[in-house]
Amino acid sequence: IDMSDDLNGLALKALSFGKDLYKKSKNAVMNVSDIETKVKEATGSEAWGPSGTVLYEIAAATTDEQQRDIILQCLFERLREPPSNWRKVYKSLNVIEYCLKNGTRRFVEEIRENVDRIEGCKRFKFVEPETGKDQGLNVREKAKTLLELLQSTERLAEEREKARRARDRFHNDSAGGLSSEDMMGR
Repeated sequence: IDMSDDLNGLALKALSFGKDLYKKSKNAVMNVSDIETKVKEATGSEAWGPSGTVLYEIAAATTDEQQRDIILQCLFERLREPPSNWRKVYKSLNVIEYCLKNGTRRFVEEIRENVDRIEGCKRFKFVEPETGKDQGLNVREKAKTLLELLQSTERLAEEREKARRARDRFHNDSAGGLSSEDMMGR
């Protein structure tokens, strides 16, 4: 057993715990709502994406007008991040896509009314200085995909139906989740 690996792993866990504790404390002091915290975590700069549970909770929160407004505000703020924060922009587009498919119709309408914010991402540019990799490409491609989805009412309806079927399989009423009627009807 290599002790240095164990110590490195322990140090990383402690650092992660410290960061998490700092964020939670800061959110409590700043009076940040639970949904805002979830959206910010889902669209953070970490190399990994949000869990399916967090995405589901965000989409479910679109049934409440106040929470939907907070979600949209957070997502639109993230879309205005500087290019060096490309992961936040990319993840925001992913959350938008998930909510278009799984959130309320009102969320879809709000995104359509603000489609120009996604349009702007089609011109997103960021090249990683160390590697020369065009990270903006991911953002541009995701924006293009979302815009195509938003322009095709039929395709969006198909994607929402697919998501409804998946939701019914994994989050049915007997498990205490929201029914499709809860998600689609509002």
